[in-house]
Amino acid sequence: MIELTISGLGIDGSNNSPVVLLKEKEGERVIPIWIGPSEASAIAMEIAGVKFKRPLTHDLFKQCLIELGVSLQRVFINELKDNTYFARVFLESGGKVIELDARPSDSIALALRMKAPILTTDELLESASKIMPKTVTQAEDYDPEALRESLRKMNPEDFGKFSF
Repeated sequence: MIELTISGLGIDGSNNSPVVLLKEKEGERVIPIWIGPSEASAIAMEIAGVKFKRPLTHDLFKQCLIELGVSLQRVFINELKDNTYFARVFLESGGKVIELDARPSDSIALALRMKAPILTTDELLESASKIMPKTVTQAEDYDPEALRESLRKMNPEDFGKFSF
């Protein structure tokens, strides 16, 4: 298993879709994962330390897990199939490990909130790092308001339209 860190959020210039960039902790390879505007906002807000008066979805899920005595052990980005990434979330409750299918974007947002590691395999990292498009521009700092405005202007029909 290889641990990943978030190296940034970007916008794919070819279709204006948000992209989260996951970099191996002990290396230079990057996995670009195209995500929706809500998830990009949730990730950016957590990175920037922005807190809301009322819980957002990922904050609510975090609180539910905590109140139920469940911990998030890890997030595992385990597959890339037909241009779609897949992830598994590993929860622990009372000594029992529960494995759930999840979207990588939601998994990343939750992992950030619960300080859990994000992992992948060397094979997936090797293949995914080769598809980093030149059209992705990375945000240098996380200005939540600027990102929110950029995401608000995006056309939902453009999501998922990218090529390798």
